[in-house]
Amino acid sequence: MRFLTALAVAAALVLGTSAPAHAMSYSCDVTYDATNWTGGFVTSITIENTGTSTFSPWILQIVFAGNETMSSGWTATWTQTPPSLQAVNPSWAPSIAPGTTSAPIGFVATHTGAYVNPTGITLNGVPCTVTYI
Repeated sequence: MRFLTALAVAAALVLGTSAPAHAMSYSCDVTYDATNWTGGFVTSITIENTGTSTFSPWILQIVFAGNETMSSGWTATWTQTPPSLQAVNPSWAPSIAPGTTSAPIGFVATHTGAYVNPTGITLNGVPCTVTYI
């Protein structure tokens, strides 16, 4: 068997081809559970890695359509640059492995006018499939 493998590698080198590389696959699902009241809302978010590559470290970016302003957050390091809100992994959970789900993260925010769900959510720049509850 080793001889056949070595022969295949040698043939690939002679013919100028290479063995196929293992493609890295990043994808994610996010559950976004928001409870809204006049002028504010609270969310609980979980992130599932549905790909084959680990997100490590990770940054979740949430893009809002309106004028939402975060007042506090938990289980992540939160920053806001309107219209975006970013959550950076906590030190005790620096990665999300394939097939696993993060601990819930969340925040409280205010808004004026009608509440609208975010227009997009990405994890390390990868668009996530979002389920709004």
